[in-house]
Amino acid sequence: MTISADIFCKVIDNFGDLGVCWRLARQLHHEHGISVTLWVDDMATFARMDAGIDATLATQMRGGIRVCLWRDEIEHPEPGNLVIEGFGCPLPLNFLQAMTALPQVPVWLNLEYLSAEDWVEGCHGLTSPHPQTGLSQHFWFPGFTSQTGGLLREQMLLSTREEFQSDTGLQQAFWTRIGVPDALQAGRRFSLFAYENSAISGLLDTLADLNETSLVVVPKGRALADVERWAGRRGLQPGDRVVQGALTVAVLPFLTHDDYDRLLWACDINAVRGEDSFVRAQWAARPLLWHIYPQDEDAHWVKLEAFLAEMGGVVPVPAVWSEVMRAWNRGAASDKLWRDLLANMPALTAAAGSWSRHLAIQPDLATSVMRFYASQVEYRPLNPYIGTGNA
Repeated sequence: MTISADIFCKVIDNFGDLGVCWRLARQLHHEHGISVTLWVDDMATFARMDAGIDATLATQMRGGIRVCLWRDEIEHPEPGNLVIEGFGCPLPLNFLQAMTALPQVPVWLNLEYLSAEDWVEGCHGLTSPHPQTGLSQHFWFPGFTSQTGGLLREQMLLSTREEFQSDTGLQQAFWTRIGVPDALQAGRRFSLFAYENSAISGLLDTLADLNETSLVVVPKGRALADVERWAGRRGLQPGDRVVQGALTVAVLPFLTHDDYDRLLWACDINAVRGEDSFVRAQWAARPLLWHIYPQDEDAHWVKLEAFLAEMGGVVPVPAVWSEVMRAWNRGAASDKLWRDLLANMPALTAAAGSWSRHLAIQPDLATSVMRFYASQVEYRPLNPYIGTGNA
């Protein structure tokens, strides 16, 4: 029997939550044979992420996955065997009611945000009854240890990355295809995908002043405004370039998931933001600068420090990396700090590779989800509400 799954996603901060849910949907379908329906509340943003999505259609197939627009209610809901609530987005009430009416209620997961904080291991997998329906939902926490829900990692991701990083021909073909054919001529390559950040100008100033040439590639997005201010140019578009001193800045279009992975693999250091690109940068086995999503009461600082401690407790990382990460998130880093970071690039690259190999030992998130699903279905009784009038 084919297992069916419904994944619900509300688009927050343009791409991050949707990026995670779309990767999960693809992996469940392509690697685990699941019939997946992805419910999204913003097709226009989805179409920017994936050119194969038609923003005018409420229902469509994309890569074997059914993609549907949803608002408050779903017409004629037919819940699958597995229901995943992306990052606490509330399920439509009539969908919940349809879940309670099934002879065997679905396995219901609440996919939480990624954190390295200590409490995550204790909360991962905990169950909570829904106050209106009595259905049990399980809290699923991605994480960096075997006691968490793991990280998204496709089956062939790391072997494909290794092939790409060891083959300059593949790299040259990639750079040419995305409009930067001379990328390999630069002494170092940076990717810059961040929120608005006043530290960007200092980084670019340092790179422009060095003896060795640098290329900074900027996918069109929120960080581009800071680049424009630094360059004294407005309205930069994909294909545009800015050259100052030893630095060339190239503006890229928004890339597909697969091409963004290749960009991370092809660069020497990657500035990333939020959660999806943060995880993908770790699989790139390259040093990263994480611009964490700002939260109320500075809760993001706790998450940042937890990650720095987690990675630093597993692999030896030069202290300057943590210093730069903190300065990057404060929006200010000195020229000396940037130069110290660059001087430690060999050690930072070695640490990033060791960390990626360490993470690869853990089961990936999609596989962990399916193992949990199997364990739940094996012992799951029939719906106790059927025949009681409460369904």
